[in-house]
Amino acid sequence: MNSPKKPLSFAISYALFVALAPVQAATIGPVDVSSEAGDLLVLDNDQVSFTGKGAAVRVVGGQNEFIGTTMDIHATAGGPNDAVTGLQAQGGGRGTLQGSTIKASGYFGDGASASGAGSHVQLGQTDITTDGARGRGVMVNQGSSAQIIGGTVTTTGLMADGLSAMGAGSTISASGTSVSTAGNAAYAVRAQQGARIKLNNVSATAHGQTAAIAITGTDSVVTADGVTAQSDGAQGVEMQEGRLEFSNGSIQAKTDGILIRPSSPNGGGTAVVRNSQVLSQTGNGINLDAKGASLELYESQISAKGDNGSAIWMPGSDSHADVHDSQLETWGTQAAAVDNRAGIFQMDGGRVVTHGDSSHGLYASTDVIGGQSGAPGATFDVMNVVIETFGVGSVGALARLGGTRMVLSDSQLLTHGDLSHGLLVSGDDASLQATRTNVVTEGNSAYGLSVSNNATADLTDTHIETAGEKAYGLVSQATIAGITNQLDLTDSTVVAHDSNALRVSGGSLLSHLIHSSLVGRSADQPATAVWITDGANGLAADLVRLDSDHSFIDGDVLVEGGALQLSLNNQSRLEGAVNDTPGHSSLSLDDSSSWLMRGDSSVGQLTNKGSVEFATPAASDFMRLKVAGDLQGDGQYIMNTDLGALRGDRLEVGGQVTGNNQLLVRNSGAEPSGGGQKLLLIDSQGGVGDFTLTNRGQEVDVGTYRYTLQRDDSASGQSQWSLVNITKQLSTAASAAINSSALATLRDTWDAERGSLIQRLGDVRGDGHDEGVWMRSYGHEQQLDNGAGRHFTQNLNGVQVGVDGRVARSNGSLILGGLAGYSHANRSFNGEGSGKLESYYIGAYATYLDDSGWYTDSLLTLNRWSTRFDVDATDGKRVSGKTHSNGAGLSVETGKRLDFSHGWFVEPQAQLSALYGGGDRYRLSNDMRVDADDGISTQLRGGALVGRQMRLEGDIAIQPYLKAGWIQDLSARNQVKTNDVSSHPDGNGGGWYAGAGIAAAIGRSQHLYADVETSDSSTQKRPWALNIGYRLAW
Repeated sequence: MNSPKKPLSFAISYALFVALAPVQAATIGPVDVSSEAGDLLVLDNDQVSFTGKGAAVRVVGGQNEFIGTTMDIHATAGGPNDAVTGLQAQGGGRGTLQGSTIKASGYFGDGASASGAGSHVQLGQTDITTDGARGRGVMVNQGSSAQIIGGTVTTTGLMADGLSAMGAGSTISASGTSVSTAGNAAYAVRAQQGARIKLNNVSATAHGQTAAIAITGTDSVVTADGVTAQSDGAQGVEMQEGRLEFSNGSIQAKTDGILIRPSSPNGGGTAVVRNSQVLSQTGNGINLDAKGASLELYESQISAKGDNGSAIWMPGSDSHADVHDSQLETWGTQAAAVDNRAGIFQMDGGRVVTHGDSSHGLYASTDVIGGQSGAPGATFDVMNVVIETFGVGSVGALARLGGTRMVLSDSQLLTHGDLSHGLLVSGDDASLQATRTNVVTEGNSAYGLSVSNNATADLTDTHIETAGEKAYGLVSQATIAGITNQLDLTDSTVVAHDSNALRVSGGSLLSHLIHSSLVGRSADQPATAVWITDGANGLAADLVRLDSDHSFIDGDVLVEGGALQLSLNNQSRLEGAVNDTPGHSSLSLDDSSSWLMRGDSSVGQLTNKGSVEFATPAASDFMRLKVAGDLQGDGQYIMNTDLGALRGDRLEVGGQVTGNNQLLVRNSGAEPSGGGQKLLLIDSQGGVGDFTLTNRGQEVDVGTYRYTLQRDDSASGQSQWSLVNITKQLSTAASAAINSSALATLRDTWDAERGSLIQRLGDVRGDGHDEGVWMRSYGHEQQLDNGAGRHFTQNLNGVQVGVDGRVARSNGSLILGGLAGYSHANRSFNGEGSGKLESYYIGAYATYLDDSGWYTDSLLTLNRWSTRFDVDATDGKRVSGKTHSNGAGLSVETGKRLDFSHGWFVEPQAQLSALYGGGDRYRLSNDMRVDADDGISTQLRGGALVGRQMRLEGDIAIQPYLKAGWIQDLSARNQVKTNDVSSHPDGNGGGWYAGAGIAAAIGRSQHLYADVETSDSSTQKRPWALNIGYRLAW
């Protein structure tokens, strides 16, 4: 057996040493620098080889220091229980190696170690290898320190940590170093009992069944920047208390990426991760298993690849995760991006993504195995986050069992896959809140939100949208008896494109809708919005109370079990049918709310203070509303009829009617087949209430005529309300059509145009010029009554332009001329609507003036009329029609001017005129057919004009006059059919007219004219008519 070499002792003082050259390269035995006087030993390119027990290079005491460059140090245990160290600093000693290698072999064969306060090991570009059990690469304890720059640290033995720091005040700083371990229970980096390790651009790899980085102890800290940590068989980072600060790096692990495991009753442990990636192959990205464990995560990506894994797993009670702008992702089945069983999870910004069946985005539950202090609870507070799941049965955000709380704001949830719900909350005292959040599901039976087993959900400014068969927007269900769920929506919308917006399956539900909407669709058409039924597990549906405040329910309401109490308040609206199969439900509307009933409906009790409207039927499919009990309230009912087919909507009340109800009836344009018909609308068992028709004038427009409401009370106490015919009372549309197409109306328009021109001929006869051009403008107010349609008013105005010339004859003169004109009339149908007429015409005229004073005026016009009207039927519905027709008119007037002294004159007149008006066929917007025949109107007028011709200065002359006479309409009748019902508007009759005017000559070539007139007859009243004109002659 070879005896070990004795250590080389250096007793050279420091002052002497600096004056000497370095020791030349050599192979030497163990080196011991421990002089009490203080030594500094510098070796360069030497090899130290030591076999035995102890250190190959040992530096002891704060006054001693060792510096080695390009050294090769070998320390080999002399026996199985001999502990060796390559470089050891104790008692404040300091050892430095640069560009060197250390190899330690044997049990407890450390590469480099420091022990004791002030002791320090500094390693630059040095490679360390150990191959024995417990043979650590670099170890510091008892307040010592180590600094490592570059180089490698490799261990292969059991429990052989790469970098190990133990005890308060002990520190390791490593930069640019590669650390790897191969043995079991061998950490690449380990801080214990208050030690601190700082890593910069370090690679830490554990190839055995051990974490790459381990932290134990309350005050232990590992700070890592730009570090790559990898564990082939265990966690990336394992913590028992302590603190991890990890930035700009990556962690890859076989099991958990970061594990904070329980260690004491106090628990604890904090991990702070910034701008890094954490990947777990089979476990969790980050596992907060210890009580009070905490995580701070910034701009990082956490991934779990395996089944049953989580990006963040929080079983530790009072654990806390605070996440910012990060991505949490899983790739296995039955996984969860965040699985929180007992802590508080907060996240602001970032994404949560799962790939795999039954893999949830956010999962809160309290079913934890293991001891938990106090009442269990799991809370999520998430904002500005996108949550997305890909897989069957994968929920976006889920809170189950008592004590769980899910709070979401300003976020988006998207699920892809069957049975993949957006939100789910279940269990006593479990709650979910979503604010300004969008939820979209794509898949069959993928609910937007599911609430069950006494849970509470509150949605504010949130939108839920589902697409898929049986993909209900909202679901309330129960798995045990005695369940009452709570569901409130404020400023929110729920749209189910292929299913129901709300389904209640067993149990009870209390729900409030405030400024919100529920929309049920099928093939993009209105379908069932609310469905209440017994649960598939046999649990019966109970009371469902749905309070709507300024909200909208679009779709049918189907009650197959339990009882629904639906109240519509504050301008709420329901559009759809209500079918209450058990007959125990009630529906109430306040005075600002409405129900548009889109199909046959039934309800147990109805209290209506608002409006119940039967939707306009498709074809002849009228609707029936059955109220099993009493009908209460003072509301309005809007019903539809087709009296032409004697069909219509029906309201059937099984109980009594109370209140003063209003009824508005909308009828189609179809014409009843005969007079005296009757249609039943409302049937009840009596009561003190009544129905009043609210159509204008309490009459219903039915084709050409009108109907009214009649009540019939039987001896047995029943009450019925029916529509009955009012003989010869025209409907709004029929009256407007008759008035617009009446020959008398066209004649009254032509009279205004013709009268202006005849007045023009009277003025031109006396001006003495041969040729001229002229223009006249006119306006009339006419109050017309043709005896068929209701009387109406038209205000007409127009303009004419013409040119004429005088031809001298032997006994007088002949004036020939042509003209063109345009008129516009605005019609008012006495509160029922309005219309307008546009008239375009051209014409020719001739006047013969005999020297004896006799004259004859003649006029021929060709006319084109365009008429349009828009009226409101008695039910308020707008009805429009338009028509075009052509015509021609002829007028002949004769008279004689009798002159007296001082310029006075009298001119008796007689006139005969005739107008032909063509017919037209057209259809109104309510499908009423109008067929107007053509006709000829004739009129005779007789009267006189008294005036005086006065000359003023120069060529200025004026001629004021008064006029009066009688007009007799000989014929002005045609036939107008509305839905084949004939009417004969007639303008025949007579009446007087009177007026005054003035003609003025300004110089020799310019003339002005003005005339005002009024008239009254049995068919027309003209409060005023005004004509003004100008002529330029030469």
